[in-house]
Amino acid sequence: MREELAANEDIVFAQQNRKVVMGRGSTKNRPRHLVSAAGVILWYLLALVALNLWLLRLLGYISLPW
Repeated sequence: MREELAANEDIVFAQQNRKVVMGRGSTKNRPRHLVSAAGVILWYLLALVALNLWLLRLLGYISLPW
């Protein structure tokens, strides 16, 4: 019968630490890039305007040259 041993926490920590040190970039944790609320609202408004223009063109209320 074969039994598997539990992972040695010290070895796992050392391996993870080595990956961080040898990897690209710095070893510090950097916060994610935050997006401002105004930017999100702007994207939503642009999407809403695009959908409205598409619907008006689909229904024949406006005719665009392209």
